[in-house]
Amino acid sequence: MPNAPILSRTPSALIPLALLLLLLSSAMYSQSATAAAMTVVREYTYNASENDSKVSARKAALQQLQSLLIEEVGVQVQSSFSNTETLDKEEFSRTVQANYQTFAQALTKTKILEEKWDGESFYLKAEIEVDPDGLSSQIATIVHGGGKNPCDAMREQVKISLQKAPSPDKNAELVAFALKAPFDNDCNDWQYNVLYSLTQSRHPAADYRDYLFVQLAQIAPHNLAGYLPGIVKYAIIKDNGITPTEWEAMLSSLQRLPEDRLQLLLSALSNYSDKSPDDTRSGKPSYQPQTALQLKNQLQSLIQAAGKGKVGSPALSAGELTARIIKATAYRQPAIGAELFQQYSGELPDINDVVKPITEFYKNQLKDGSELELAINSFNLLLEKLNEQKDILNDNSAKQLYYLLTTLERNAEENQQQAALIENMLGRYPKLFAQIIKGQRINEVQKNLWFIRYNLPDSDACTPRECADRLFSDGNAMELNAYGEYLVAYGARAAAAEDLVIRKLERVRVQASGPYRTTMKRHLITVLGNIRTQDLRAQELLIESLGDLDHKIPEEAQNALIKLGRGVQEKMMAMISTYEPLVQRRMVETLGKMQPDTDIVNFLKRVPQNDQYMRFAVEDALRDQQRAL
Repeated sequence: MPNAPILSRTPSALIPLALLLLLLSSAMYSQSATAAAMTVVREYTYNASENDSKVSARKAALQQLQSLLIEEVGVQVQSSFSNTETLDKEEFSRTVQANYQTFAQALTKTKILEEKWDGESFYLKAEIEVDPDGLSSQIATIVHGGGKNPCDAMREQVKISLQKAPSPDKNAELVAFALKAPFDNDCNDWQYNVLYSLTQSRHPAADYRDYLFVQLAQIAPHNLAGYLPGIVKYAIIKDNGITPTEWEAMLSSLQRLPEDRLQLLLSALSNYSDKSPDDTRSGKPSYQPQTALQLKNQLQSLIQAAGKGKVGSPALSAGELTARIIKATAYRQPAIGAELFQQYSGELPDINDVVKPITEFYKNQLKDGSELELAINSFNLLLEKLNEQKDILNDNSAKQLYYLLTTLERNAEENQQQAALIENMLGRYPKLFAQIIKGQRINEVQKNLWFIRYNLPDSDACTPRECADRLFSDGNAMELNAYGEYLVAYGARAAAAEDLVIRKLERVRVQASGPYRTTMKRHLITVLGNIRTQDLRAQELLIESLGDLDHKIPEEAQNALIKLGRGVQEKMMAMISTYEPLVQRRMVETLGKMQPDTDIVNFLKRVPQNDQYMRFAVEDALRDQQRAL
C-alpha cells in the first residue's frame, strides 16, 4: 500500500501557502512579475519495507514529502493553463514522480525540523522553501512543452517489435535496436523492455549478453538500480550463472550504485540461486539456477569490496553490507546469512538489523533440523551481542524475540527439548529478557507470569506469601484467580505460603460451587503438588478432593498425589477403608499411576472389590503397575 502523507494544517502553514498560490497565479499572467520564494512546513510518515534501512527510509520519506508538495502547488499552477493543456491529478502525479529530480530544483531550501525512526516507519517534518517562478517554468517545459519528443520515434519502433510474436527474427530485431543505443541516454529507457523480453524468450539473442556487461560501465547511477537486477536474472537464466569476468564488471559498476538501491540487486542474486547446496524444489524450474555455493562466493566478494569502500554511493562498510545481505537471503538462503553473521557480527553497525532473519532461521530450524547446529550457534551469538548492548534493542527486535518465547512456551508441554531451550535462554540472559517482556503490550497478568515462572529480575509481581494472603481479600474473581495462577507459576518456591494455601483450600471446599471456586480449587491443589507438601492436613484435603463431582478437581488432585509419591502412598493404603466408595476407587486409580512399587501391587491384590467399578479400577491399576515393573 502506498504511504499516506500526514500534512500539516496549522494556521502558520496555511497562510504562506495561500499567499504562495496567489503569487503563482499572478506569475502565469504576467511575464514581468516574479514571485518571491515562499516557505511552508510539511510532515510525512513513510512506512518502511523489510529491505529499508534507516538511511533509505529517510531518503524515501523526504522524496515523498517534497513530491507531494510539488503536486499540491502544481495543481494550482496548472489551473492557469487552458483546459486542453491541463493534466488530471493522477497523470500529473505520475509526471512529478517520473521527473522528481527536475521538479525538486524548484525547492531551493529544505530544513529538517523533526525526524523519528522506530524500525517500522520514518516520520519527517520539514520546512521547505519553494521558488514559484522555477516551478512554473519546469511545469510549462515538461508538461506543456509542445512539439514531438525526439525520443518517441525510437520508442515507437521498438514498441512495434516488442508486440510481435516470439521468434528468432523478433529477437534479432530487438538486439539490433539494443546494440545501436547506449544505456547512458535516458532517451533509451526502452532498453528495460527489451531486456525483459529477451530474458523471457526461449530463442537466442546473439551478442546481447556481452553488450549488457559492456554497457554496465556506461549506465548512469540513477539507472543502475533498474538495470542490474534484470542483467543478473538474464545471465543466470540464460547460462546457469554469472561468469568471473561478468562478475568483475558488475563489481566495478557497484561503486556508482546509490546505496539505498542495492537491496534490489541482492534480492535478484538470492532469488535466482538455489535455496541451499542440497536444494529440493517441488517443481522443476524453466531454468537452472546458480548454486548456493556460487552465491556464497559472490556475496563474500561483495563484502570484501565493501571493506575497500567499493560498494555503493556513498560507500557502505563491510558490516553495513553484511546486514543487508543477511536480510536479502533470509527467505531462500538463511544458512548463508547465518554463516556471514558469525563471520562479521563484530562489524555490524546495528545488531537490530539482523534480529528478525537470525531469529526466524533459528525458529524454523527447530522444526526442520537440517541446519540446527548452525542456527543454534548463530542465535546464541545474537543473544550474546544483544545482552552486551541491551540499551540499543529496538521495539521490533524485542517483538521478534518475544514471539519466539511464546512459540517455544506453547510447545513446551509436549516438547521437552523446547522447554529446556526456553529455560536455558531466560536463565542465561535474565536481564535481557526481563527488558524484552516488560516492553511488550500484554496484560499485567501475562507479564507477571513470565517474571514469576522464570524468576526474572525486577519483577513487579507479588511474592508467594503476598499472593496467598491476597486470596483472602474481597477482590473480584478474576483478580483472585490471578493470584492463584501466580502461586502455581512459582512452582516449588510457593512453599513459603503453604499454610495460607491449605487454609484457603479448606474454605473453598466447603463453599458453594461455581466457575471461580472450581478454578481456585484447581490452583490450590496444584500448588500443594508443586511444593511436594508433607503436611498431613494438606494430604487429607488432596485425598478428599478425589471425590469432588467436578471431574477437573479429581484430575488435579490425582496429579498432585502422584507428585507426592511415597510421601503419601502409605497413608492412602492405610486409610482407604475410611473413605466413601467413589474416593476409594479414585485412590486405587491414583496408586496405579504412581511410580512402580511392589508394595502397591501387593496392596492392590488385597483391596476388596465390592462392585464392578472397583473391580475394573483394581484391574487397570494392577496392569499399569505390573507393566512398569
